[in-house]
Amino acid sequence: MKDTIFISHANPENNYFAIWLASKLKFLGYKVWADIKDIKPGQYFNRDFEKVIREETIRFLAVVSKEYIIKSKRDDTGVMNEILCARTIKEIDGFIIPLRYDQSDYEEFTVGLRGRQSVLFNDNWATGLRDLLKYFEELDIPKGQHENNSIHFWHEAQKIQSEPIEKLEKYFTNWFPTNLPELIYIHQPEVFTESDFILLPYNYVREGDRLITFVTKETIQGYTRLRSSYQIQTTDLIKSTTITIDTTFQLIEPNKKLVKLLNKIFLRFLIKKEMKCYEQSGRKNIFYFPYSQENAKMVNLKQIGKTRRTVLGKTLNYKWYFALSHSASLYPMSCFRIVYHLVFTDINGKLLDVEDQHELRRSFPNDWYNRKWFETMLAMMVKISNFDIDNLIKIQVDLNSLLTINVLPIDITSSIGYNEPTNEIETGIL
Repeated sequence: MKDTIFISHANPENNYFAIWLASKLKFLGYKVWADIKDIKPGQYFNRDFEKVIREETIRFLAVVSKEYIIKSKRDDTGVMNEILCARTIKEIDGFIIPLRYDQSDYEEFTVGLRGRQSVLFNDNWATGLRDLLKYFEELDIPKGQHENNSIHFWHEAQKIQSEPIEKLEKYFTNWFPTNLPELIYIHQPEVFTESDFILLPYNYVREGDRLITFVTKETIQGYTRLRSSYQIQTTDLIKSTTITIDTTFQLIEPNKKLVKLLNKIFLRFLIKKEMKCYEQSGRKNIFYFPYSQENAKMVNLKQIGKTRRTVLGKTLNYKWYFALSHSASLYPMSCFRIVYHLVFTDINGKLLDVEDQHELRRSFPNDWYNRKWFETMLAMMVKISNFDIDNLIKIQVDLNSLLTINVLPIDITSSIGYNEPTNEIETGIL
């Protein structure tokens, strides 16, 4: 019985995609044949593919890329030989299925592929895989039990040593160090009226009849009359469990008040940058840049030793936005813990409903790996900093006082690491 999915691709240029696709199909129970061995110049091509195509293959997947098209037009290349062999199979209708891997022109497709309905992987790999699997189901392509150890195939193909090895390895956290102002102030207005502070351009936290803020007495007095005012070392709020301010007021769990203040400061800063806010379940606010030609430009990360990334984009059906949420922390050091998210709108900018958001969050970034998530998060931080030369997000908390957040997170060096592939998947959207 013919039950094999044959993956024809440009070797080695498109090996990464072929390995990714084969791993997914193997895990789902499909029997897959893909040649990902290195072919040296002058080496004769493995003819095993002929037997596999003629006797075992039920569908022939042609991964069409610029490199694949070039090789399909050269005599005695693996690609040409595979296509010629596949074209001899007449008893299976629709035996050859082109997978459009990049933006190659349909008119450039080689004879035997041109005119056939293609499955689109050029926009997003996860979407292409979903469409391909749907087509397999319609064709009733046989499959067996899913292969639990398909990760072994991935590691073997990528020459990854999956066991930990002794080597220095740098791991990045999502903790972005923060430099706090030296002093914090506890002000007691004569009459506490919230409306007095509507025009105050800085943040405070209210505790009883007191204001906790980085704003000095001189600045506050421009908005209201004070009964009392005290200044405290900011580090005291971090170290102490209770601080006695005067005979009528104690600050209990002052570190929690400081965290609340820091979160309000960053929240206000992001809003002032005209970032969009999306409220997730649990009332968590996440922020992203609105879609515009300027915001869609690649963010150059050369100044921090990384590549370029974009923080939003669009497909034929929707727009996507990289988003961040923040949470201040004082332990093990003063920092903001940044968590990344994705938000989706239709092509006109209207937010998709919750179910569609969840579905796209699962499928759209399916081929994003750690490096891409991490560097896109750095691109957001650099963009939020307005490409600050010092690599700092600088937030004014009083006339002459700044709170700063480093755009590079805290890293940890370990003596244990892994060998990982050096190449990386790109979707063609970015």
